[in-house]
Amino acid sequence: MRLNDRALGVLTIGLGLLLSATALRLPGVPGQELGAGFFPALLGAAAILTGLLLVLTGWRQTGEPVLRLPGWLHSGWARTNVAVLVLAIALFAAFAEQVGFIPLAIAIMLTVQLRMGIAPLRAGLIAVLGTIGFHLLFNEVLRVPLPPGVLEGWV
Repeated sequence: MRLNDRALGVLTIGLGLLLSATALRLPGVPGQELGAGFFPALLGAAAILTGLLLVLTGWRQTGEPVLRLPGWLHSGWARTNVAVLVLAIALFAAFAEQVGFIPLAIAIMLTVQLRMGIAPLRAGLIAVLGTIGFHLLFNEVLRVPLPPGVLEGWV
């Protein structure tokens, strides 16, 4: 998928304005000349400038569509794969607290891999080991608690 430069420029300007407006709301830091919002506002201004340059460059591109879809998107198999992935993310977001990270991650990884044609035994092994690895990385190394869900008290 490719946006033409004008559309991407307008999007970049919008995100820069949002970043700048949010940065201006950040409180000042006592005893400092530059507050907490200085660098985010600077990044917002850079995004706005970049967006303006993209829009100016885009005026020279005549006849190019605003959005060009990739060739693979015309395949039913590929569209279904994207739908399965989006649905898996939505289900995780909706049920992570109740069910928990470990059961959902195993189910999602297994489903996606089976859909991709990976052998069931290999997919199951990768799903379980990958989930354990992610759980250890987030809980033990990064200290980011993942929802235990139905495994409360076990993990």
